[in-house]
Amino acid sequence: MTEEVRSALARGIAHLLTQHCKDGNFEGQLSSSTFPTCAYAWIELVQNETPDPALIEWFIANQNEDGGWGLDTANVSNTEATRFARLILEQTQQRAPDPSLEKLLASVPKYEPHLALVKLTYAAFNQFDWNELTLSENALPLMKLARQLMKIPLLGSRLKPPRHRLPPVALFNTPMFDALFIAEQHTLVPVFIMIELNTAKRPEMITSLATWLKTHVLSDGSWFRVNYITALSVLALIELQEKWEADVEIDEFIQRGIAWLRTTRNRDGGCREALNLNVWDTALSIIALTEMYATHNESGKHPSKNIPLTDELTDKVKSAAQWLINHQNEDGGWAFSGLRDSTLPSDADDTALGTLALIRSLLVGSPMDREALDNSVHRGITWMQTQQVRDGSWSTYQPGQGDVGCVSITAHAIEALLAFDQSDIPDIPHVREAMIAGVYWLRKQIHRDGYWRDLWLAKDTYGTACAIAAFVKVGLKNAPEVERGVAWLERTQNADGGWGEDMFGNPTESTVEQTAWSTYALLLANPENTAAERGIAFLLKHQREDGSWFEQCVGIYWEIIGGYADPIYASVFPILALNQLSQTTP
Repeated sequence: MTEEVRSALARGIAHLLTQHCKDGNFEGQLSSSTFPTCAYAWIELVQNETPDPALIEWFIANQNEDGGWGLDTANVSNTEATRFARLILEQTQQRAPDPSLEKLLASVPKYEPHLALVKLTYAAFNQFDWNELTLSENALPLMKLARQLMKIPLLGSRLKPPRHRLPPVALFNTPMFDALFIAEQHTLVPVFIMIELNTAKRPEMITSLATWLKTHVLSDGSWFRVNYITALSVLALIELQEKWEADVEIDEFIQRGIAWLRTTRNRDGGCREALNLNVWDTALSIIALTEMYATHNESGKHPSKNIPLTDELTDKVKSAAQWLINHQNEDGGWAFSGLRDSTLPSDADDTALGTLALIRSLLVGSPMDREALDNSVHRGITWMQTQQVRDGSWSTYQPGQGDVGCVSITAHAIEALLAFDQSDIPDIPHVREAMIAGVYWLRKQIHRDGYWRDLWLAKDTYGTACAIAAFVKVGLKNAPEVERGVAWLERTQNADGGWGEDMFGNPTESTVEQTAWSTYALLLANPENTAAERGIAFLLKHQREDGSWFEQCVGIYWEIIGGYADPIYASVFPILALNQLSQTTP
């Protein structure tokens, strides 16, 4: 198997290098999904246009056998996604009757919408009462109490905000709005505008909401560089222009927003939720491509496997590192998608991996500007220190603003701090203390069954794999938590040797990505793990001739919207697993 693994690794690396872009970054094409595709068609409909035929073809091609649509490429039918798609297709059929579309609609199940965001769409087409979308303003004191109760351990995890009703518009003027998760704020403001324009019509409220929306647009014309949030913002401005005030500024916002949404169209006719994840993809790619050179001999080759440090790999890693330096935000962090003007906020996950990637890039040789790299790493580490929560964890964005500690992000932060501590880059005080606090938090997050649950990738396998990797790398291979995590991965392995679960943590067929990161963690803990051996066999079996693997839906936007597949993931994680085996095989 050794020669087979070496060949698979070399072909995997060669394929990943083909995903290097001319600007220097790595970027995978994210998959289309139902909510963003529906949102794009919704905008066309409110502008009295018939949706693009390619959009309709996407709905036809992605309808499941039961007549419904899934949230994402996992193709497990979801009632809210199906209800959203049905409404869009009904409105399209009314606009431009078509026998084939009529036949398609006859096969779609009829569900009453439950999710408030889907009810909003029905209200926009006069099929739901605007006044029934929100909770009463009298509920605000209860909402405040609920937020306090959610801070209580155990109880907080069981309290969930209602999904069938939106909060009252008056929430906007309270400290509770400021404490919301940043994506929630960006979602609620355009929704509040639409509701207010169709209900109370309070001038001061509409003006305040519209001002917030205008001041939060990004330099590329989007809101938060997310399809659904941008679509809601454009729809709110269209309503504002039609029902409140029309001016040149609003029209410009609308046109720029629509132009940006066009960039989220995929070749399959559908839309993806985010424009790209190029910072994340670039950092992951650098880490995967440099891991095998953590130690190398004077000839520039892997000491035991004769894997050459090629000029192509060196050049692309260095250019990717420079791209990261160029796209670092002014505050020292990185956003999930690269904008050079710092208008998209930094997040802890991209900052942790961006910083780690820059440190790791030094393994392939000195950069053109070592001072710039050192300075960038310093700023990244400093940003991470300021964002650590008092309990030792890292959340996605601002601690305390509707955010929660995340297992994978904390694990990535620990790895970045460890790499910095072991590097020759000038020291920063209290790095080890931050790392120790993060490890302490991770120890407390393990579930009684032995897994860690994650927020942004699916789901328990990723959280568990990240936690195990962090423990092993800081020298805690023999920690009882590692033993329990390994046992859980072994128990949940599928019969084919792989691992798989959906974005809710339910078992599914095996995916390359989940198999790869689970196998990588097991090999770190024990190079002779038999479950890991079966995982490697799965990866070898499913690699294509060109060195790639089939990408599947393992990324999560959020559970209401669904997830995504990214071909970068299907390269970097298998490379990490195969390389880990090659390093430990005689």
